[in-house]
Amino acid sequence: MGFMDRAKKLAEQAQETLDEAGAGPHFDDHGRPVPVAGSPAPMPAPPSTESVPAPPVGSAPEPAEDSANSAPDPFRPIQ
Repeated sequence: MGFMDRAKKLAEQAQETLDEAGAGPHFDDHGRPVPVAGSPAPMPAPPSTESVPAPPVGSAPEPAEDSANSAPDPFRPIQ
């Protein structure tokens, strides 16, 4: 038996071992986990208990000019 025959035999044994162990989680094209047949379906996300009102249309919050955490406006004209 030559070297290539031994390598092929070992590769087949390794593949069988991997097949027996089972594959890991399956993912779709977007990286989301896909349930495997026979496994329980994932639990849906719990509904949000916090209701956040939508801001009025056409208005944006005015940034605080003295706030240490706010970044300067890059489009503001230099004075």
